Amino acid sequence: MGWSSTSDLDQFAAAAGGYLSARAAENILLLSAAQDARDQARTPGDAGLLFGWWAPPDGGDPRGAFVHDPAVPLLISGRAPEMAAALAGPLVRMGRQVRGVDAPTEAADAFAAAWSQRGGTAVRAHRICRVYRLTAHGAPHQGTPAAPGTWPPPELPAPPGRLRVAVPEDRTMLADWLRAAAIEATERLASPGDLADDLISYGGAVFWEVPQRPSRFRDAAHYLAIPHHRDLAQFGEPVPQAAALATLTRPVAGTVRISMLYTLPERRRIGYGAALTQAVSRTLLWGPGPGCSPPGLLGHGCVREVVMITDKNRPHRWGGRFGFQLVSERSVLRFGPATGSMPRASAATKPMPRLPTGPLPRLPRLRSG
Repeated sequence: MGWSSTSDLDQFAAAAGGYLSARAAENILLLSAAQDARDQARTPGDAGLLFGWWAPPDGGDPRGAFVHDPAVPLLISGRAPEMAAALAGPLVRMGRQVRGVDAPTEAADAFAAAWSQRGGTAVRAHRICRVYRLTAHGAPHQGTPAAPGTWPPPELPAPPGRLRVAVPEDRTMLADWLRAAAIEATERLASPGDLADDLISYGGAVFWEVPQRPSRFRDAAHYLAIPHHRDLAQFGEPVPQAAALATLTRPVAGTVRISMLYTLPERRRIGYGAALTQAVSRTLLWGPGPGCSPPGLLGHGCVREVVMITDKNRPHRWGGRFGFQLVSERSVLRFGPATGSMPRASAATKPMPRLPTGPLPRLPRLRSG
């Protein structure tokens, strides 16, 4: 049968939904892209979205799928290189504009080679990622999950802090953090404000708050003789400050992906990012614990696994410590105009005339008065 394509989201879900959901961790990017198109009431045909699936010649169940949005790299599911390479032909015949590909490494290389041969485009490696997952039935802490709501576990020391779901009052700060994270990752972000609104709407942005750093004035005021300043030093508890941010996708097929993790530059190398990742994962899988009812996604209660996609070039050894299992490896390749050697100069081109050279003129000596 080969590749079939459609702009009808319902048809795509009926044909490939079972295949994608059965391997939700590997296919989370395609599942989320299809769900976003449905949630945002986007019309696939008008938005240029195209969906497809690959079925064997005998008419069996699908073994691959793709989602193509012209604004982002082509998403491919399925590791068979020949299957990915065969997709280039139909997309060329349909006149699709493909900026890049995001697929399992073998499939990404095969599609890029086939696309480059047909279109004469250059291929550039953008990023290599690893896909990890943590399941509710996993064994993140030496075979026994800690009681829900307890953090940190005794065997996993971590900096103090707490989770806080972003609220509408955090919109400006959240948008600034999203913009900074996109700049660091060299990713395009069309509207940080709109993304912040969307994340807040379903509780998909979670901060890790830490105790406020002591103020020198507050510390010094304790020793001043003036009663008013002593009262300033003793007034109230310090307000916690946000140190790290995690963004979460909407649940699909019982799976939530930690789509972004960002720590303020001055707060890095302390462990806030690792603490936030683990606390969010534990809350999603095992619940917030007694006496705690976080709003939005953390209180959803229908999550079976948490997925995290990390940059291969960054050290994420703590992912293994916390029970995340490596699922697959993906490559993101970018396509651009073909490049070649510099053109030779024309034979009729004459060399530039050389300027006459000689000794510099001698300046007259100045006579002293």
